[in-house]
Amino acid sequence: MARSLMFLSSLNDAQRKSFMALVTKMALADGKVAPEEVAVLEDIAFAFGKTERVPADEIYGATNIKPFDTEKSRVVTVLGMLVVAYSDSKFHVDESTVLRETINAFALPEEKLSALKAWARKQADLTNELHDLID
Repeated sequence: MARSLMFLSSLNDAQRKSFMALVTKMALADGKVAPEEVAVLEDIAFAFGKTERVPADEIYGATNIKPFDTEKSRVVTVLGMLVVAYSDSKFHVDESTVLRETINAFALPEEKLSALKAWARKQADLTNELHDLID
């Protein structure tokens, strides 16, 4: 697993499937999938050992939050969504809508969200820097 995504290892298979749908939904939210977002999604898929695509109904349908039954899995999911959102250095209003829906469903407090956003910005910058170095 890529070092920058080590936090994903705590998700189980059911959580990973729903996680992939959520981060893909986040990447598609603004109508444009930037190359940086593609790179992060590929890193996530690789970290999970997956090569198959997420079914469209899981991306465009209702979000399945049932698998995220622990605080840790919810935090990891929001972190992943934020890393995708910040990867292209633009946090679009439609990405904010997708994130807000998830945060409300997870009942995460605002102060926790602020800390997660700060970490995700740094992580996205580091991930982009890593890709620049190795590509």
